[in-house]
Amino acid sequence: MFDLLETQIKPLVLNNSKILEVAYSLYLDAPQDSHPTIDLRLLAERTGKSMLQCRNEIVEANKIGRFPNCSLQS
Repeated sequence: MFDLLETQIKPLVLNNSKILEVAYSLYLDAPQDSHPTIDLRLLAERTGKSMLQCRNEIVEANKIGRFPNCSLQS
């Protein structure tokens, strides 16, 4: 049980948090007009993840109130 946590779940959570950390930085750096834009290409480049993974993480975070009113650009 603990092996599963250490080898599969923990790395997944850490990877996702890296995406969200960088995305939050990009969100704060974006002009705060009606819809701040997060550049998925830049996010993927900075995190080493695919644009799809980055997009999915932002969409899931948005469902719980993170990144309000943001737009995604690719």
